[in-house]
Amino acid sequence: MTVERALKLLGVSEGASFDDILRAKNAVLASCKDDMEAASQVEAAYDMLLMQRLSQRRAGKVANGNIRYADIRPIRSPGTGAWPEWLQKTVKNIPVSVESPSTNSLGIQAGVYGALMVLTFVSGSSPASAGPYTGADVPGLILATSFGASLYFLSKKRINLGKAAVITIGGLVVGAAIGSGVEQWLQVDVVPFYGIRSPAVIVTELILFSQFLVSLYLR
Repeated sequence: MTVERALKLLGVSEGASFDDILRAKNAVLASCKDDMEAASQVEAAYDMLLMQRLSQRRAGKVANGNIRYADIRPIRSPGTGAWPEWLQKTVKNIPVSVESPSTNSLGIQAGVYGALMVLTFVSGSSPASAGPYTGADVPGLILATSFGASLYFLSKKRINLGKAAVITIGGLVVGAAIGSGVEQWLQVDVVPFYGIRSPAVIVTELILFSQFLVSLYLR
């Protein structure tokens, strides 16, 4: 089928946009829906014109910006598209950089977060009857301590409180996501892992490690 034949069959002009061609195809198909041969000719004409428009666009010959393609969807930026507008602006306006920590900072923060991780492990491997602050209760208190420690270490880098909070929350979210995935894989509530029986302990350990990294390397 030639281009001229396709244009005549659909009743459109040479410079018709994709919308015009699509409407013409649907209109002609509606009028000959019981004629399979005619419908096949219409589809062939539509494909011919569609390929012609695509070839013209690739060659840079299409000046009409209204010409689109049915199988191409607009690309949306993943991740922040569903966030509130104020949060998107806040995140975009907070430049975050990576820096190499000093030996002193590394030692202090490793000691603090290491102690919190050991305490979390001990609480998770203790028998449920050992006391009222075992299992999932202790990790909750430890996370609050870790959050405060992260804010403190970031503020020592002369970072304002708002930015420090965003970085800390980001570390918490990343750690929680990774921890949840690891916990679902291990299923410590079914099969204890090195004596750990509480799923919250696994998640807390990963959150602590994530907050250790972000408070140490980000600013």
